[in-house]
Amino acid sequence: MGSGDWIPKAILAVLVFLLILVTFPWIQWRAGPSRTIDIAIIDKTVPDTTYRGHKGLSWILNHQKIVDRDGYNYVNDESYFGFNPNGINHINSLPSMLRGKDLIYAADTYGVYEQGQKQEDGSYEQRLVYGGMKLADVQKIQYATATGTTFIGEYNILGEPTSEGVKEQLHSMLGVNWTGWKGKLYTELATEVPVSIMQDYSLSSGKDWTYSGEGILFANEKGDIVVLDKEDLGPYSFGVEFTEKGIEWGQMKGRTAYYEWFDIVEPRQRAEVLAEYTMKLTDSGEDKLKAAGIPVHFPAITRFNHTTHYSYYFAGDYADRGVTPYPVQYKGWDRIKRIMVPSTHKDAFYWDVYIPVMERILWEIEQNS
Repeated sequence: MGSGDWIPKAILAVLVFLLILVTFPWIQWRAGPSRTIDIAIIDKTVPDTTYRGHKGLSWILNHQKIVDRDGYNYVNDESYFGFNPNGINHINSLPSMLRGKDLIYAADTYGVYEQGQKQEDGSYEQRLVYGGMKLADVQKIQYATATGTTFIGEYNILGEPTSEGVKEQLHSMLGVNWTGWKGKLYTELATEVPVSIMQDYSLSSGKDWTYSGEGILFANEKGDIVVLDKEDLGPYSFGVEFTEKGIEWGQMKGRTAYYEWFDIVEPRQRAEVLAEYTMKLTDSGEDKLKAAGIPVHFPAITRFNHTTHYSYYFAGDYADRGVTPYPVQYKGWDRIKRIMVPSTHKDAFYWDVYIPVMERILWEIEQNS
């Protein structure tokens, strides 16, 4: 054998090793057992076939090999109750009996709207086609949770078009009170903020929208709008941070940026705040919030013990994903993403916060079933 004959064999050995290294997590995923957790997913905001309102939830369920009681996977376009953009009958209502479900997850209930008549300001009236939490929905959920079903609600199930009476019942069920304020962090206020919000700001304040750069927008039910711009914000201005209770509950810690819509809620007595939204502000930013009655930190994730069951409120669009976070069939992919994605990146919240929190809740449900 010549002195260089070993080189091709060494290269082949390295390639085989890398192939095994890359494919082994896929083999592990395929070989692992399925887990049965029966879940009712509610998403009434499905105007198109992206199914983005619950896509992030579907991914983790499939990645964790979780199936329903009949052994079926959770599929984006089928495994939910709400508005169906493809069906002959667009409304897929909650069944009369939810008792026996392990989890009910209300991902999005803002609804689907159609364009109405043109207004004087050039905008178009938005007419509600279907949406909002209804009294019948709440009663079905209450009946199920009384026998041990876990309930998770997300941002906007407490806002319009849900009625005041239903909202009050949801407050009691989730252990929080919505203050009427919602908000969002924008990387560019000049181009990312919807034109309708800019117009509302001009109408309410009498000023032109001249904001640019990073900023946080707050709006309430009364039409008030508060904007924190780059002069009001410190570095890494807005994020989610686990509390001591959250660290104790899920062994999760750290601060992660959050870029989607959120609402401001107040925890009721006995509600546990597992994570908070925190802001890094200049003096001018703190003054603006104080004048508007907006707190500098407020709950992001709460947990409420009803004796018969636990309820969780996610004060943000947590399950919303514009793009499916592939691959599903790859064991440990979520942990790889947590290492690869910086905590200030727009995707970091999904991998650093939402996935670990859902893993913990799903584990608890299995332990108690």
